[in-house]
Amino acid sequence: MTRHFEWFVFIRIAISDSVVYFLKKYSKLFVRLIFIDCRIQTQKRKSQYRERFLKCDNLKYLETENSDVIALFAFIPNVTTLKIHEFSGLTDYAMCQLNKTLFKLEMFSLSGSIIYNEAHYEKYYLNGQTIETNPSKSVLSFAGLKKFIEKHKNTITGLNLSKLKLSSETVVTISNINGLKLKNISFTPDLPSSVIKKFCANQLSLTSLQLTSLCHVTDETVCALCKCLPNLENLYICPNRKIDASIVEIFQLEHLEALFLGHSKAISELNYGQAVFKLKAFKLKDLNLESAQIADYSLCELLKRNLNIRHLNLSHTSVSNETLNMICRNLINLESLSLDTCTRISDPGITGEFQYDFSSLTPTPLSNLKNLRKLDISNNRLITSNGCIKALKFPYLRSLLLQECAFFIYRHHIHRILEKQNPRLIHFIISAHSIKYVKVGDFHGNLF
Repeated sequence: MTRHFEWFVFIRIAISDSVVYFLKKYSKLFVRLIFIDCRIQTQKRKSQYRERFLKCDNLKYLETENSDVIALFAFIPNVTTLKIHEFSGLTDYAMCQLNKTLFKLEMFSLSGSIIYNEAHYEKYYLNGQTIETNPSKSVLSFAGLKKFIEKHKNTITGLNLSKLKLSSETVVTISNINGLKLKNISFTPDLPSSVIKKFCANQLSLTSLQLTSLCHVTDETVCALCKCLPNLENLYICPNRKIDASIVEIFQLEHLEALFLGHSKAISELNYGQAVFKLKAFKLKDLNLESAQIADYSLCELLKRNLNIRHLNLSHTSVSNETLNMICRNLINLESLSLDTCTRISDPGITGEFQYDFSSLTPTPLSNLKNLRKLDISNNRLITSNGCIKALKFPYLRSLLLQECAFFIYRHHIHRILEKQNPRLIHFIISAHSIKYVKVGDFHGNLF
């Protein structure tokens, strides 16, 4: 290769001699490796664990999805993020081998089924055999997973258990590992709230929580977690149909930087107002309030006190033109903004051209957000083509979504005008009814 690539993604590749040659030759270059739907060729499979050959000194990120390639790696001492998802051929033996080559692991994500029932465990470990003396090459056990985490307890700070089938007892057992100090945890979906509270009480170092929609998360759970973990920086509770009054406690978290409450529709307008009135969270950078029942006044006050927001999702809310004007004037660090189906937004909101006297307003167009990389103003019937042409001019915009815009008529070439006004645009969709113009490129960013 004439260029030094660091990030390689292999998709639906059979690991044959030619691939092995490539991997060996360029192993020193790899910094990020991703394998999706890849298989070691059958005739090679038997010898791979005995002949692990990949020594990737500079590799920091390794992800496999539905790929049995873990057996290829002999030396990956600098890997900090390891994600092994779907079928992977991972066994107790493979975990033991990984333990010999990983030294700096920080984030570990695993999916699939593991055996944690003692009766099942004894089927694979007969006649006094143990995972220490003869680790199984047929199955991955909870004992094997626990030993793996214990091995890396001094470096590992993040665990993703959301795709792993574990019992409540085993989840609590992980939280009790002596010396383990997690900062980031994603829970398996069906955990009772009592288990979540126990886990967090045992891991007071946590600064990031991901509570999925299937977790039994209630107001009582959230209030307990906020009191237990006052240093939380990232909180993801979306979607959720149970929490309401606990929003007041959430907004008391002084270190909060990322808050995702999208589709948490049970939170009332009244409680949002109370939460903003008692607000202590002034460091927000990522905020997702999609479909929030928050009054426009409360929303405006919340944003005024968090001027360093980078990523903001207000889709399906009652945000007004006046509040959008405040956003355009003050939230100058915004990199992504989602305003899909905000029925009160019209041309004045994006152009800053108000036709009535409003002394508190300093008319400011959307184009004042010079750092914007991603914008979604789809499904807004009051926005016109003239408004878009006036307002949508960004030096760094990479992604623009204007889906179901009533004004879009292909022959008017508005899509060409917008492309010229946004020279770095690589992901662009504009549509109306059955008419659609699509320009799709690779865009890696914080997309809500």
